[in-house]
Amino acid sequence: MGKMKTDYWGVAERKLREYTNPWFASVRRMKLNRADFTIISNNCWAGSVYRYFGLPYLSPTAGLYFFASDYIKFVSNLQHYVNSELEFVPAVGSAHADVLSRRNESDKVVAKLDDIEIVFLHYPTPEEAAKKWKRRCARINWNNLFIKFSQMNECSDQDIRAFDALDFPNKLCFITHPMEDVQCGIPFPSPSDDEILNDTDRFHHGFNLIEWLNSDPAVYTLSDGKA
Repeated sequence: MGKMKTDYWGVAERKLREYTNPWFASVRRMKLNRADFTIISNNCWAGSVYRYFGLPYLSPTAGLYFFASDYIKFVSNLQHYVNSELEFVPAVGSAHADVLSRRNESDKVVAKLDDIEIVFLHYPTPEEAAKKWKRRCARINWNNLFIKFSQMNECSDQDIRAFDALDFPNKLCFITHPMEDVQCGIPFPSPSDDEILNDTDRFHHGFNLIEWLNSDPAVYTLSDGKA
């Protein structure tokens, strides 16, 4: 992995955006055809979008992240997973304990969801994580859904291709370099050669966010056969 660097301009952009969102969100919303969209994301990215437009979170994927292989399972059968029960576990007992330790995240809230795990990065307690997860799962609009992925959190090229192969139109994947056989990939600048370290500071880099959200509504019907 290349040397990790801080994107100071990106940090400044995020702070300025979050500060000014209350003043500009209503103007941005006027450009949307619909405001009832659900964004499923592999990390906090969805929350950044909802705050940008001053909209309620119609998605459970805010303030948390998935490891890449777990996320592919999650978006391949969303209805199964959002109807499964969270089982909170110590981070040291996580399947990704070594990675969490390297990131100094061994104190974070971690939950199993059937055969995958979620790291509730920005939640102080399991109780708060469970409460907001359940409440936001109930808000999902299955008839106007968007799915976002990024090359991060132990992501392999195989994970990216598996995501690209999902039979779902309104999806995108931020990648560190162009991949000719990946149709939904959007190159995203990163100080690391191997993965994207942060896609929330410059969260709509490289594509037209409003145009994407104004795509024809897509009904989610995917299933991997899991009951």
